[in-house]
Amino acid sequence: MSKGKAVCIDYGKKRIGVATGSLEMKIAFPKEVFDNKGVQNAAGRVCDIVSEYEAKIVILGYPLDMEEGKRNLMMGEVERFYEVLKKTLPENVEVILFDERLSSFEAKDLFKEARANKTAASGMDDSYAAQITLQRYFDRM
Repeated sequence: MSKGKAVCIDYGKKRIGVATGSLEMKIAFPKEVFDNKGVQNAAGRVCDIVSEYEAKIVILGYPLDMEEGKRNLMMGEVERFYEVLKKTLPENVEVILFDERLSSFEAKDLFKEARANKTAASGMDDSYAAQITLQRYFDRM
């Protein structure tokens, strides 16, 4: 799939970061952060964003453990959200689990300047983490 738009989700228990990008240009942009008010509610919000952007794919950050083969608690949370998301989105939208290891740490480091202006960047780390994950996906395409 090389045409259309992509949405990337950085799923968290408290907040969900969103990034978008063009599959042709392969450039990711932070979009927004919203509060996680439950799996169904979050899936509905993602569905709205996918519809708004007419996205063809959703990249869902998958928090693989740094220790190969080991599972962590968030992996199960994301897997549950993945299943609900696949049932909520239209059939023509592909959902892909993609390694997001260290994206949150990288986002905090890369966007220190933006975070210095707390009103402009309030809570945006999750969106930046989604941007980093989506850009990594584009780079591997």
